[in-house]
Amino acid sequence: MYSPEQIAHLTAELRHSLGDNIPWQYEEKLAMMLSEFAQNKSDVVLAKLRNTLTDEWHSKTVKKMPKELKTQLGNLAKLSKNQKILALPAQESCPAIVALWWPWDHGGTFSLRLKVLEQSYDNSIKPATGLLSWCKHLFS
Repeated sequence: MYSPEQIAHLTAELRHSLGDNIPWQYEEKLAMMLSEFAQNKSDVVLAKLRNTLTDEWHSKTVKKMPKELKTQLGNLAKLSKNQKILALPAQESCPAIVALWWPWDHGGTFSLRLKVLEQSYDNSIKPATGLLSWCKHLFS
C-alpha cells in the first residue's frame, strides 16, 4: 500500500501536466488524489489525460477491462453514463496509474481521481513514451 506522500509524489508530474488551475487534495477514504473542477475546464483536462494514459474505458467498453484491473478497482470499475477510466500499465520502475473521470449529475462539475495501483495489468498497447520519461525522472 502506498502512503499519501508516495501517491502525491507518483502522481505529481501527471497532475502538473493537467494544469495549475485545478486544485488537488489527498482523499484518504479511497487513497487517491482528488480534484473537482468546473465543466469549462473538462475538455482540456480530458485531452491532456488522453495524451498520457493510453487505455480508456467507458460504460459500454468496461466489460473489456483487464480482470486484474477490475479486481483492484472493485466497485469503482462500475461505470455509469459519461464516466471514464483511463489508465497506464506499470513501466520499468513506475507503477500503473488510473484516472477516474466522473461528471456530476448536474453537468457543471467534474471529479477526477488519480490512483496508483499496487499491481499492474496486462496491456497489449505499446508504452506511452511521455509518461515513461517522467517515470525515469522520478526514480533517478
